[in-house]
Parts: sequence; C-alpha cells; structure tokens
Amino acid sequence: MRALTGELLLTACEEAAEEHDLNRSLVLLSHAIPKSNRRELARLSIAERNLLLLRLHELSFGSLLQGFGACPQCGAHLELELPVASLIERLQLHSSPGPITWSENGKHCQLRPVTTGDLLSIIDIPGIREAQDRLLELCLSVSESLSKPSACSTTLLEKFEQLHDAAELSCTLRCPECSVSETLDLDIARFLWIEVRSAAQRLLAEIHELAWAYGWSERSIARMSPQRRSAYLEMLSA
Repeated sequence: MRALTGELLLTACEEAAEEHDLNRSLVLLSHAIPKSNRRELARLSIAERNLLLLRLHELSFGSLLQGFGACPQCGAHLELELPVASLIERLQLHSSPGPITWSENGKHCQLRPVTTGDLLSIIDIPGIREAQDRLLELCLSVSESLSKPSACSTTLLEKFEQLHDAAELSCTLRCPECSVSETLDLDIARFLWIEVRSAAQRLLAEIHELAWAYGWSERSIARMSPQRRSAYLEMLSA
C-alpha cells in the first residue's frame, strides 16, 4: 500500500469525486494498492475494507482520526481524536474470519459477511424492508432452496448482527461543559474521503501559489515533498 500524496492524491480525489459514496472508498484503495482493482475490492467484507481504509489513513494522514463538532445539548465545541491503531486492533480482534454456520428447522444455514458489492446492488431498492431482505438473500445460503430468507428468521437477524458487529465503528464523546455523552457512528470510508478531499484542495492551493510565483508546472510541484513545498511557501511569505 502507498500513501495518497502528490499526483496520486489529486488523481484519486478527482476520480472519486464523480462516484457514489460506496464506490469512493474502492477508488481510493485501488489507487493506493498497486495491481488491485475495484471489482476485487468490492468482494471484500466491510470489516476487511475498513481495515484497509484505516491503514491508508494512517499511511497518508497520520496515526490519529481528528474531527470537530458541537454538543447537541449546549452547543459547546467538541474535538474528536481517535488513535488509528486502536481501531485497527479492534477490527482485527473481533472480525469474523469468514461465514458463520448453524442448523435450524432441519436446515443447514450459512451466512457470509456483507461486501461493498452487496450494498451497491441494493441501493436502487426503494423500500427498507425489501432492501434488507435482498441483502440477506445475497449473504445467506441454506441446505434447501428457499423462496425468501425468512425461512431461517428465528436467529438470522441475530446472526447477521453478530457477524457485522466488528465492522461498525463508533466512539463516545463527552462534553466538557455540560457532561452530556453521545455515541457517534464512525463511517471510516466517509471520514477518509473528507480527509482526501481537504488534502487535495490544500495541495492545489499550494500548486497555484508556487506556479504563480515561479512558473513551475503542476506536475513538478505535486512531485515535491510536502516539506519542500512548505519551505518555498515560507520564503514567499517572508
């Protein structure tokens, strides 16, 4: 895996900007992992995908996830700082290595983890219940042909939640002013996309300033290390 910096950052951001939210993470990973492709990445479980996204964040933007918000109770400014390593450790510790199996009503049931490809296949289904049933159909296999997943409904949803618990990241923020605590879902795919978009915008601003001052090409400036670009920008502002 390689960091999203310089020209690679700009190319990945430009391509991902035109995609659906679910596809953006695949675009970023396909640029970061040589010889990978989006079709292969779409077949990874969500937990496996999230592990790769966390490692990509660590490599490209550092070891902390940092964010800001406001307390829903008093409006105080809140800051979020989460070590990427602890999130990676949690995913590695709790993620299921593969499908889970059980017997019910004389049938052998097997449930595999949801993939990005599965989620992409249901985005156009209008009803929540219909989309959920279709997702279960995609992930469930049984020893006999069934017309719908409700045939294993006694424990199916419980098994589904058990299988995907590790893929769902969350954090708890406590307001320093009013002491209200709030648990937030952490969508690492969206979080990383925001980081990539912001980093690309900063890089384009630096390229604009240096190209205006020195007449250098976009490619030559983008290929500079961040430290070198920063040094030239400091000289311009001196």
